[in-house]
Amino acid sequence: MDTVKFHWMENRSGKGYVTWGTPWKKGEVSLQDGFFVLSGGKEVRSQSKVCAYWQDGSVKWSSHTAKVEDIGEELLLEVKKDNPQDMPGALMAAEDAECIRVQTKCISLEFPKFGDKLIRNVVKDRSNRVSEAKLICILEEREETENTLVRKEVTYIGEVKSVSVEEFGPLKCTVKVEGVHVNKDSNREVYPFIVYFTVYADTAEIKVQHTFICDIRDTHKYFLKGVGMQFSCAMAGPSYNRHVKLAGDFGYMQEAMQMLTFWRPRVNPEIYRTQIRGEMLKIDKEENELLFGAIHDIPVWGSYHLYQSSSRFFKVKKKVQKSGVSYIDANFGGRAKGVMYLDSENGGVAVACKDFWQKYPSSLWADDINCDAAKLTMWFWSPEAEALDYRHYDDIGHSQCYYEGFDEVRSTPYGIASTNDLSLFLFDAAEKCVSDEVLDECFMQVQKPAQLLAAPEYYHEVKAFGEWALVKKDTPLRTWLEEQLDAAIDFYKNEVEQRNWYGLYNYGDFMHTYDAGRHCWRYDMGGFAWQNTELVPTLWLWYAFLRTGREDIFTMAEAMSRHTGDVDTYHIGEYKGIGSRHNVLHWGDSCKEARIGMAGHHRAYYYLTGGDYRTGDVLDDTKDADFSLINVDPLRFFYDKESMKMPTHARSGPDWSTFTSNWMTAWERNGATKYRDKIITGLNDIKKTPFKLYSGVNYEYDPATGHLGYIGENTNGSHLALCMGGPQTWFELAEMLEDEEFKDMMADYGAFYILPQEEKMRLTGNGVNRGGWAYPYMAASMVAYSAARRKDADLGYKVWQILVHSLAGKDKKDSFEAKKVDNYFNNKELNEMFWISTNFTAQWCLNTIVALGLTEEYLPEKIEDCKWEDWVK
Repeated sequence: MDTVKFHWMENRSGKGYVTWGTPWKKGEVSLQDGFFVLSGGKEVRSQSKVCAYWQDGSVKWSSHTAKVEDIGEELLLEVKKDNPQDMPGALMAAEDAECIRVQTKCISLEFPKFGDKLIRNVVKDRSNRVSEAKLICILEEREETENTLVRKEVTYIGEVKSVSVEEFGPLKCTVKVEGVHVNKDSNREVYPFIVYFTVYADTAEIKVQHTFICDIRDTHKYFLKGVGMQFSCAMAGPSYNRHVKLAGDFGYMQEAMQMLTFWRPRVNPEIYRTQIRGEMLKIDKEENELLFGAIHDIPVWGSYHLYQSSSRFFKVKKKVQKSGVSYIDANFGGRAKGVMYLDSENGGVAVACKDFWQKYPSSLWADDINCDAAKLTMWFWSPEAEALDYRHYDDIGHSQCYYEGFDEVRSTPYGIASTNDLSLFLFDAAEKCVSDEVLDECFMQVQKPAQLLAAPEYYHEVKAFGEWALVKKDTPLRTWLEEQLDAAIDFYKNEVEQRNWYGLYNYGDFMHTYDAGRHCWRYDMGGFAWQNTELVPTLWLWYAFLRTGREDIFTMAEAMSRHTGDVDTYHIGEYKGIGSRHNVLHWGDSCKEARIGMAGHHRAYYYLTGGDYRTGDVLDDTKDADFSLINVDPLRFFYDKESMKMPTHARSGPDWSTFTSNWMTAWERNGATKYRDKIITGLNDIKKTPFKLYSGVNYEYDPATGHLGYIGENTNGSHLALCMGGPQTWFELAEMLEDEEFKDMMADYGAFYILPQEEKMRLTGNGVNRGGWAYPYMAASMVAYSAARRKDADLGYKVWQILVHSLAGKDKKDSFEAKKVDNYFNNKELNEMFWISTNFTAQWCLNTIVALGLTEEYLPEKIEDCKWEDWVK
């Protein structure tokens, strides 16, 4: 019997259900084995599935779901070699030609297979509480003449195209709904959507994961004015017994539709005090004739709109239940939590949205509250905001001065996506509104859901995601390195807030290069603006999390994976599976690169969360990304198309290395051996070249066969082959393939990379005389791999010469220490590192974490033991 211990991630919700992932060594768990979840010596009801397989068919990653309240401080996951019978479930699902019906202990609901309702007839306690949910998209169409700008708003409603059960078990059921937004007048279809609905055995929560995909090509005509999800909620009882609650920065704003306080006639003031407490009024008409005679003069506030216009300001406005009247301002604040609650005599409904203020401009609307069906709408892009402009920031490229890819303009949002998580909570009818504390729990379940973790030592033992090091501070140099790793994380965590890296299409990303002269990042300078996964800050954050278990790092890494997987990568169209290189706009650069969409960016998030549904789709989108290079050859300006023998080009890295990450992920997730075979095909082609991994690095490429066509040596860019996640992919892949020659090739590559140029030429008979072997710190992981495989102490020492001096400099005095700048524009005191770039930070931190794991025995004791030599520059 094998057992893994888990603990709770700090600062997370203690309610609801939790799904988490578990890695296993090859051969340790078979498909015939069963999983048992234990806490406090008792078995906990659970639901399990396999997320990834080893090449021998054993389990590589498993996923488990359990109820949070059933688990104590720790949990044990046991593997038993006799597969247990499935626990009887409280869930039922039935399907017919019209819909899929799901029933839990608490609620039942339907998923229509066609039409404009994504769900309908949500029943709790035999009462239809939510009659329907639908999606809304509003496009602003512009026509401009010399003196006139006409803006027309056109509404599109989500139309269901397919419905399927994604997962079903004793504890949870997930249904996937796909479709497109349709205008009822023109039948024009825009913005495909994918929505996952998850319900649990014994809770009245409906978890929603909503993704919309931009399919706008004419960005000069069409602008996104609004996109959201609307629920029709049943209401009952008089207006004075209908309440709304809105979460602000700290507490809640609570009001009834009719506030029963009168100038005349005089009525019992306790009536109003009862309303303020959120209690239902039971008013005797005969005893309160004056009140009911005057109640028609009391305004009925039928609409409440909360609009988060920026990351630092929101406003609440409201309107009476009439047309042709104005809204009035009702409240304001800084950062709304994204929770709205409606209550009437038949119960309450609350919606809570994750990252509500972080992904502004967002809104929560409650309308028609005095009708039988109130409309509760979560706007991911609020119609109250200026329409989103997808156009490029210029009509020419800036390849030389501002580091854009080429001078062509290839900016397009066609195929980018955005994913947003929310939950709908249903509450029984009661004498009083749901308390602030209960709504805070709803907020935490969505914003900071419970997450179970194994100890870093376990992830390290099973080599989850390959080679990396545990945290140690047992020598002065090791302590200094760990302090620098912490300082880098803390600096970027602060930069997100200090630089306002928020917004629907921005949140989760970092910027690329700092501008010391302006005391800001180069937000307006082409390729120096948004990072867009360049030099894999994703991997830096995920490895930093694995070794520390820090919740704040998980939050940053999660946001980055969600952003880069959705916004920086294309999901439909000619660029599907690849993405846009770093630019002022996330979709703006002329270089559409495979490396941006690499599956490796998101594997950690997918597996640690037990198979996040949207991330699974993102991983699926990448597996055939190599075919998109037919549409946009990465070397199109360097080779004559007429003389090519294959359809396109691929560099061994970062193109082919990215494909291996995509294919490895598809192979392990689904057992799809055709992707394993494509890896082997390309690897065999590289093995046949004169110098193997350090041949090339440019090749012709045929996506249909996976073959690389050797076209000679002396093409620059060797550092690009190693700084985009290639080594981290290959270390893990070589173990999966059990390919000793591949391992030797990597060891040879690492040792060769840092040789003097004349030595490179001598060893290859002048075959490799190109440049491009720059930035040795970016190759440090591969050099460390070489030192470890060859047991070469001298090479291991050079790893630390490189990494120490790359950061600390010749005098060993530099570090990730921020300086203070007084009175910068909107900061009384600004923290900055005048030299900082995310390229350097991500690569230095990632290579340090990996090298510590591979060459710990060669690490000098003190920083002074690392000798400066000119070549380390």
